[in-house]
Amino acid sequence: MTPMAMRSDLSLVLLLATFLIIPSSIMAVPVEVEDSLGLDSPGRIVDAVVLDINGTEGDGEKSRRVPMVIELHTATWCDPCRPAEVELNELLNVWPNLIALHHHSSIYDPLSIESSNHTKINQRVLGYPTLVIDGRWSLNGSNQSQDLFELVAEITSEGGIRSSALSDFRIENWSINEGIISVNLNVSNPTLQVDVFYVVDGVNFVPLGMLSDLVVAGEVDVKVNATVTISLNGSRASSIGDQGQLVIVARNPGEAILVSGSDRLLYDGFQMTPFTTTSPSLFEEVSWLFWLILLGGVAALLPALQHTFPLLWSRNHSTNEEE
Repeated sequence: MTPMAMRSDLSLVLLLATFLIIPSSIMAVPVEVEDSLGLDSPGRIVDAVVLDINGTEGDGEKSRRVPMVIELHTATWCDPCRPAEVELNELLNVWPNLIALHHHSSIYDPLSIESSNHTKINQRVLGYPTLVIDGRWSLNGSNQSQDLFELVAEITSEGGIRSSALSDFRIENWSINEGIISVNLNVSNPTLQVDVFYVVDGVNFVPLGMLSDLVVAGEVDVKVNATVTISLNGSRASSIGDQGQLVIVARNPGEAILVSGSDRLLYDGFQMTPFTTTSPSLFEEVSWLFWLILLGGVAALLPALQHTFPLLWSRNHSTNEEE
């Protein structure tokens, strides 16, 4: 091999090594915001209102419109979901006017509720964690969740924030009585799909600790301009005394059509179901015991085999001589 060929091969090896060493977080670049589906795309959030619960009844005067809703589909059994939750919490520290909904939407999850399960189906979520931004963009897996901050910044800079009139969509009044929360809504466009979620901060779930922005109750696709009732009986309570928030989300009807918000590939940071583990047998748990018993049995048979094999050989030899 000539020196020039050797240098070329060495350069190729070094280049490949560089690609392997450089973290994917440096190499990957978030995709440009793509919003070609238009304002009428199914599942797109067209409005969202938040009201802090204080007391047992009130009106919607202190409700506020939120410019963007970020829904995180997570699960208690999902290890990659933990860094995605951290990414979302850090984003809210920078943009506290956004709203986050933590949907525990897996049927294997003890925190799962029906309204979150319906939302998962409507958004065609296939695994965890999945971030859905305003019903338009998705980030799948803990790897892609690293792009959340840049994606939201790009959406904001390109005018992706909603700007519907305040009078189009509002809470008239609400009350809580015997574990039932009743909400009266005013929605000028009855064709929209309206979802009502009750969100609590500071829920203590022992394996994971304190959980934030947890959807603990709700109803999806409610009848608008009527009283919506949600049962809070059996729902998780806050360990820090948070009375919760009502989050009212208006979406275009139909199954959501989402655009990827990242160029990163999916790899091990995305789980579809819990890891299934079968209970090992006694011999699988202590394989050395199996071999010890087997060798002990062989050792116990050796004295008998010392006499048996010669005896069988001599009988077989005598029979052959007689023939």
